[in-house]
Amino acid sequence: MNRTDDDIRLAIGRIAALMASLLIVSLIMTSPIVGVADNGDFARVMGASGIAPLDPSESYGERYFRHAHSHYAYGTFLSGGYVSTHVLLVALSGLLSRLLLEPVYDIRCLGLLYTIAILFAILLLVRHMPELKTRKGTVLLSSAFSIALALVFLDIGYLAYFQSFFGEPYAMVAMLLMTAAALALTSSQAPSGKLLALFVCSALAVATAKIQYAPLGFVFAMLAWRLRDLQTSVRWRRQVRVGACLIAAGSIAMMIAAPNRLVHTNLYQSIFYGVLKDTPSIEADLKELGIPPKYAVLAGTNYFQKDTAIPQRDAALKREVLDRLSHRTIAMFYLKHPGRLLEKMKKAALAGTSIRPYYLGNYDKTDGKPKGALSYRFSAWSEFKHQRMPKSLGWFAIVYSGYMLVIGAGWLRSRSRSAKFAFETLAVVAACGIFAFVIPLIGDGEADLGKHLFLFNVCFDMMLVCLLFLGLYGLGKRLER
Repeated sequence: MNRTDDDIRLAIGRIAALMASLLIVSLIMTSPIVGVADNGDFARVMGASGIAPLDPSESYGERYFRHAHSHYAYGTFLSGGYVSTHVLLVALSGLLSRLLLEPVYDIRCLGLLYTIAILFAILLLVRHMPELKTRKGTVLLSSAFSIALALVFLDIGYLAYFQSFFGEPYAMVAMLLMTAAALALTSSQAPSGKLLALFVCSALAVATAKIQYAPLGFVFAMLAWRLRDLQTSVRWRRQVRVGACLIAAGSIAMMIAAPNRLVHTNLYQSIFYGVLKDTPSIEADLKELGIPPKYAVLAGTNYFQKDTAIPQRDAALKREVLDRLSHRTIAMFYLKHPGRLLEKMKKAALAGTSIRPYYLGNYDKTDGKPKGALSYRFSAWSEFKHQRMPKSLGWFAIVYSGYMLVIGAGWLRSRSRSAKFAFETLAVVAACGIFAFVIPLIGDGEADLGKHLFLFNVCFDMMLVCLLFLGLYGLGKRLER
């Protein structure tokens, strides 16, 4: 390895992180402050994090959907409402706001923590990217890579989430950090325990960001186990084993700790707003699932509707349906009827290119913006995806197939264990994307698909940036011959 080129990558990474920090501050932290409005999900996170509404008497129309909120009150810590390590980060932001002696909680404290995380991910990715033989080539490649990362992952569609209590940005920065840490480990001559710890913590964060992501922990644990071959020392292998076990244990704990109320809500969506929505054979489906025919009137309804023939919290509905069925039942149904799952996936593909929730406003009501107004500064990527990118299952299948062919070819041609692990890491990104595409359909039906496919969008964008980088790297290698 050429030390000068190594320093060049570090220098470019630092410059990229500095420029990214300035961009983030200008886009979301300076007036008017940009965030994402509450759709009703914030309360469970706020209560567990010691944060409360600034104005308890605020009307429904002012609190939800139309306007983001930049300031909140400090509240008491409530337990039992929500299970996610995302709560820990939000609570930390509350502590930071208190330490800064802010009279009220400032949402930019949370935005700052996300900013630090994504800047570190960018620095790691650029610093540990594969190098070319020449200094000029490495500079050009690292600069192009930095620009691509900024154009995609610093898009306002992603950044606006930083200043909200949604779990989506938590999963996003953790996914980027996990991938960056894994790739950094493969490029290091002596993989460090610190990078391993970052990988394990980031993998745990993704798996415990939401109950739907918990099964991903087992995939990450297997990837972590593969790290044992990067070094032969007993200490390293022991650390890897502990890390892999921690990730798996975290996933198991997440699934066990999920509140029944949340499970029942999602199960209702999976059944009535998923399997039974637009079904061509309602009677046959009810019979196969073991649901009494009287509940056919709920087909196509979601858990939060007010006008259902049978209330969603009806005791008989809970006893006869929600307590008897499980998400395993839904998964088995789709396994027996793959055509039905395919139809649901086609519907999901229609929402698969939207990074941001267009129905949630970005501005505080004090900024004087129209209700539900959105920020479109630095939105080239999200708007291109939303308006120009194909919204079909075939398109995603083509990209995934091409990506896996490239990754598979790279793995087969690699001679070293570290290079093979790098390609395995990139394959895991694709696997996470597939998981994040299918699981919302099984776990929550067609409810709010645009938002529930957020992690799929993150993984898909990571794949596209990876393909671009590999293409430029291959071109650079060819020009150097």
